[in-house]
Amino acid sequence: MKHELKLLLKQRSMVLLVLLSLILTSLSLQNGWQNIAHIRTQILHAQQEESLRKQDYLQSHQHNSTLDAGELGYYLFHNVYHAPNDWSFIALGNRLVTPYVQRIRLLGLQGQLYDGESHHPEYVMLGSFDYAFWLVFFSPLLCIALLHDLKASEQQAHRLLFLNSLLVKPVQFWFKRVMARWLLIAIVFTLPLTAFAALHMLSPGPLLLVMAITLLYTLFWTILCTVVSLHARALNGSFNAMLLTGVWLLMCVLLPNLAQLWCHTHLPVEDGSQIALQHRQLVHGAWDLTKTEILIPFYDLYPQWRDTPPVTSRFHWKWYFAFQHMADVKLAPQVTAREQALTQRDQATQQLAYWLPGLWVQRRLEDVAQSNVTHLLAHRQQIEQFHTQLRHFVYPFLFEEKPFTKEDFQHLPIFASAKAD
Repeated sequence: MKHELKLLLKQRSMVLLVLLSLILTSLSLQNGWQNIAHIRTQILHAQQEESLRKQDYLQSHQHNSTLDAGELGYYLFHNVYHAPNDWSFIALGNRLVTPYVQRIRLLGLQGQLYDGESHHPEYVMLGSFDYAFWLVFFSPLLCIALLHDLKASEQQAHRLLFLNSLLVKPVQFWFKRVMARWLLIAIVFTLPLTAFAALHMLSPGPLLLVMAITLLYTLFWTILCTVVSLHARALNGSFNAMLLTGVWLLMCVLLPNLAQLWCHTHLPVEDGSQIALQHRQLVHGAWDLTKTEILIPFYDLYPQWRDTPPVTSRFHWKWYFAFQHMADVKLAPQVTAREQALTQRDQATQQLAYWLPGLWVQRRLEDVAQSNVTHLLAHRQQIEQFHTQLRHFVYPFLFEEKPFTKEDFQHLPIFASAKAD
């Protein structure tokens, strides 16, 4: 195999191809890293801005060292953010279609969560130029370029019959040739990855997992190309290249997109913007309801506030925040159904991934990057928990009409993103 490698690297075109591939692999890693670095910078900026904004609010809205809990709930924004992990640069996935920083208030949550959902997953079906994209789409083409004419090139040079007459162990001879090429392909994808992990001192566990996925995927395409190019009748290199390129087009482009289209057709998911619109309509409609129609269902959910001072004035914050929350309660079945549909679609894609190697690789790398649907839904649940925590902190001051002091302000809940390792 060493001799075969030397022969390969004596070809100038081969050296140029390997160098170009190494450069592009490095660029895919760097592009993913820069995207994640931008997200981290925006999150850090949002955290700093939130701290300053809250201090400014405290200074400008306190009266006799107390704050109005209703005004605080309406005017004070809280940042919630989806923090990436160390290996999120490997596959950006759903981070392309979900906001990584959002600002929420004590108002109805679902309207705030889905109001900014303007991107559509189909727009980013092919993904961005990250390592996952590069590996899935380019490594098969590199395998085809290096392996499509194993026998055909010897036939074209009129050496095949002579070569066959000399070979004592032909299987061993072709095996070494194939392994030499697979080794070059593996180096193209794993060497920049290893150097990148060492440069940024990333944890070795995910690195080994990504390398294993890479080696398995390139080995699959190496075996497929070998089967075609060593076939007894595979003596036309151009035909082999066209056949393998057609297989690549089918397995990496057409079938995955048709599978996604099938999932979207048979497992429809309600647009988040529709939920935001319905939430807005429920909130606007609540202004026409009587206070009893709002507060009785609310007190059924929170009986501990039933005996608090009644709402007698035309407007009171406790009534206002009650109908904001009741809009969330009325939309809860739709939100749950949407999350279940997303989960079903994700599970269907998982089943399809067992038959489509490119899709399998994409999902495995998104698992490492924690950018798949499961992590997206977990992030949504974390925001809901924070909003509930915030409501339960402010409600006693609203419903019991207690003064909200500066000390209480310092104990307001702060969102902490569950950054996984």
